[in-house]
Amino acid sequence: MRAHGRLSRIGRGTAAGIAAGLLALTATTSASAATVPPRINLLSSDCPSTVKQGQLSGCVTELQTLLDAGGAALDIDGDFGPATNAAVLAYQSSKGLTADGLVGPATKAALYRKDPAVPIDLRSLNCPVQLEANENDGCVTELQNRLRAAGASLTVTHVLDTATAAAVTTYLSSHHLSVTGLVDPPTKAALYGDPAPQQPADLGPGRYAAVVGFAQQALGQNIQYVWGGGHEDGAFSFGPSIGICDDYTGAISPCPADTWVGLDCSGFTRWLYWRAGAGDIGQTTRNQVANPRFGKVTAATAVPGDLVFFGGSAATVHHVGVYIGNGLMINAPYTGTYVRQDTVASHTDLLGYYHLGS
Repeated sequence: MRAHGRLSRIGRGTAAGIAAGLLALTATTSASAATVPPRINLLSSDCPSTVKQGQLSGCVTELQTLLDAGGAALDIDGDFGPATNAAVLAYQSSKGLTADGLVGPATKAALYRKDPAVPIDLRSLNCPVQLEANENDGCVTELQNRLRAAGASLTVTHVLDTATAAAVTTYLSSHHLSVTGLVDPPTKAALYGDPAPQQPADLGPGRYAAVVGFAQQALGQNIQYVWGGGHEDGAFSFGPSIGICDDYTGAISPCPADTWVGLDCSGFTRWLYWRAGAGDIGQTTRNQVANPRFGKVTAATAVPGDLVFFGGSAATVHHVGVYIGNGLMINAPYTGTYVRQDTVASHTDLLGYYHLGS
């Protein structure tokens, strides 16, 4: 059974259970983009054990995207042709791998391996909205570098250890900020000299168009599905986070969720509605479908920006997406995929469309 965002998180490791003007824009994609198979993580069971020349799939789209991130300059079309083969051979040679053009376990692992010594901008979607204790990655490296630049006597270890946590507390205190001890958006803003973040304003009737707009933006941000992602607590805790492995049943083994940054389906919709000023609509699919602010509507009266839920009943609901019109939705599907556009009909157990009232 694939993971569909039914986890609620209260602290680390705890699990519980358009406006018409935007319709034409959001209901269609460019012809060229529509022909490219959506990305699928190479480590997923949805991809063959060996990806090789002649294949056309989302696994190849993923391969090309990863190679391009390393400077290959391929046209990303999901088609493993001679140019992609040449790029694979060059990559394998550069990493000391067997240069055979076959993308097997060793090459896949190398493509996903990230050097924690390479800093990552804390404000990017590649970093969790709120860094976590013992996190070990380039986000922590960036944090430690920023703290050192501010005067902290700190060794760059790439790990958010007790020394780094203490340096964060000292930094917040010395800058007359709320000493939360959290590396959250307010702390990140201070470290970069950015204005303090503000709670999104309630857009009222404009929230539905805003939700669709934010969902469309997410399509190009390579936000991966992560079991339990998007369920942190706090005033500014909405957005991609490190997931959890409690009750994980995803398509990649062993569970990668407790090291990956991303969103599950309900974490995605929660983030979008918060950005549109609607506040917290609920952490899980069950929370959201039971939210008294939402009312069930018919397919004929649903508007872009409404939520569409799947499952036999409110008690067994397991997936949610954002309806964008013309039978389409944007969602975070399951482990191994990225936020993408799908048809509502791609799921056979439609529960219904739900509209958020005032």
